[in-house]
Amino acid sequence: MALRNENDYIFADAYICSYMKNLMTKRDLVRLANCQDFESAEAVLKDFGYGDSPEVRALDIETFIRKEQNKLFRMIYDTLPERKELALYLYPYDYHNVKVCLKSEILGMMPDENLLMTTGDIDQRRIMAMIRDRNYDFMPSNMKHAVIEALDLYSRSRDPQQIDLIMDKACYKDMLEAAEATEEEFLIGFVKLQIDLLNLKMFVRLKEMGKAWSFFKSVYLDGGNIGENFYIDSWEDTYAQLADKLTPYGLNKVMSEGGAEIKEKKNFTLFEKMLEDALLEYNKRAKYLSFGVVPIAGYWIGKEVEIDNIRIVLMGMLAGQAPEKIAERLREPYV
Repeated sequence: MALRNENDYIFADAYICSYMKNLMTKRDLVRLANCQDFESAEAVLKDFGYGDSPEVRALDIETFIRKEQNKLFRMIYDTLPERKELALYLYPYDYHNVKVCLKSEILGMMPDENLLMTTGDIDQRRIMAMIRDRNYDFMPSNMKHAVIEALDLYSRSRDPQQIDLIMDKACYKDMLEAAEATEEEFLIGFVKLQIDLLNLKMFVRLKEMGKAWSFFKSVYLDGGNIGENFYIDSWEDTYAQLADKLTPYGLNKVMSEGGAEIKEKKNFTLFEKMLEDALLEYNKRAKYLSFGVVPIAGYWIGKEVEIDNIRIVLMGMLAGQAPEKIAERLREPYV
């Protein structure tokens, strides 16, 4: 059963809709990239509701980005009838914080608070305390078991990469369970596609590295639309053959064009950007739904992408990159 009736979202949907008009298009982002200085960039951002941004003038880009991420998080959760209804979007932040704290713990260091995210469901200070005290009672079940497993495996392997692998599997398991609890096909499909894209990215990278099939099996994420047997059967395929097999999943173009670039130039940039864009194109479907939690979910991801694009532009400007080079790196905007 879905968590709420669509009518419960009338106010929230109308409120989010009022923010849609301020989202930046690709053209707007290119305009930002063409600014001659950071004062001009701040003025452009004001046109899209970002308000006074002294951090931009001071070239403190990461502080500005974090401030805007926190503002978005608070706005979404002040709008939602209940916080748990989009819990699936919070898990990556919580699991990121757990990984930071676990790695700091095994090194005998305090976690760097600049690396911790403030937009998760569990306060980062509480995560720090739970990891430090080995008391996981207030963690979600999957997270608790993953932490115990990760610490145990690290004690035997001394390989910190194992922490990432175990925590990522638990994260996507929690995300999928949260999506399924809503019975919203859009949210379930979003998580499943994310899992597919991550598996495909890892599959291609490991093939290029000449790794054995058994290694991919150890990092494969369950829960996507593309099952493990697909990859078993495709391990020896060319990228063109793999692209044909991916046609039913809508990923033929990603693999054919991205795979050609990898084959010819050993460059993963196009392939990985196309993977990201495939997820963002899926997210755009939320724009055509007027009621319920899905329009809010779509806007949230769309706004996060916009903030990330602003980071790309401002950091590119700081590095003295040409506007056209910055534009090549931009992720697919929501509008």
